[in-house]
Amino acid sequence: MILRCPAKINLMLKVGKRRSDGFHEILTVFQTISLYDELTIETEASSFCFSSNSSLAWDSRNTLYRVLREFEEHYGRSIKIGLSLKKNIPVGGGLGGGSSDAAALLRYLGFAYGLSTETQFKIACRVGSDVPFLLRGGTAIGRGRGEKLSFPGDIEDYSVDLAFPGIEVSTSMAYGLIDTSSYHKTTEPINPEELIIALRRGDTAAIELLSVNDFETPVFDSFPQIATAYGELASRKAIVTRMTGSGSTLFALFSGNGGSYRFVTAKEMGFR
Repeated sequence: MILRCPAKINLMLKVGKRRSDGFHEILTVFQTISLYDELTIETEASSFCFSSNSSLAWDSRNTLYRVLREFEEHYGRSIKIGLSLKKNIPVGGGLGGGSSDAAALLRYLGFAYGLSTETQFKIACRVGSDVPFLLRGGTAIGRGRGEKLSFPGDIEDYSVDLAFPGIEVSTSMAYGLIDTSSYHKTTEPINPEELIIALRRGDTAAIELLSVNDFETPVFDSFPQIATAYGELASRKAIVTRMTGSGSTLFALFSGNGGSYRFVTAKEMGFR
């Protein structure tokens, strides 16, 4: 069984102050796109095995490892399964590759072992902040640390070009840069619903105004190479150019098929 694990971009991302639990309040618009990792599952393996075309270790840094440990703790037993991961989504690029891999495995376990939607969601929240969204995909508004989701209906007829500067910016590093910068952190007053409306209407001026990412200033200040790559990508005739997530990948947004990767809906991901 081969599962496709789509990348995500953040069409907008506002970051609030650090909470007492160590996480930050965020306000974001998530969108899945047609760049995929591929997870092959061998369901009749004689023993557990894992392989990847990247240098991923089988330990707690690996989201697939964390999903299986959570599953085994829930069921009180181990399972025999073979996992082979082909990474196409850059690691540390803000595209949610590890979270998407985890979500795909969770969806499989839900199908194969009858995990309820509620149990899948609880495991997803423990594995990573983007995993709950990627259980469904499409277009979503995320609040809290990203797990409080609302689904306004999928946006279609857009695509993006991506630029990965070859620099890995870990999520913890990016949040650390925000915490130590003088940037004023707030989840207001940008209204994500207004961005959704602008996208539906094709209102390019409103999209440019409402599509923001609070990580850009501190990340660009710390990594001039990313700022340079942003300038090069922004020179194209796109609706808007943004850094996605906590970086370092940049995207240029186009209407229709002007970009290399199109928006992917929840239905395409198998959600009904």
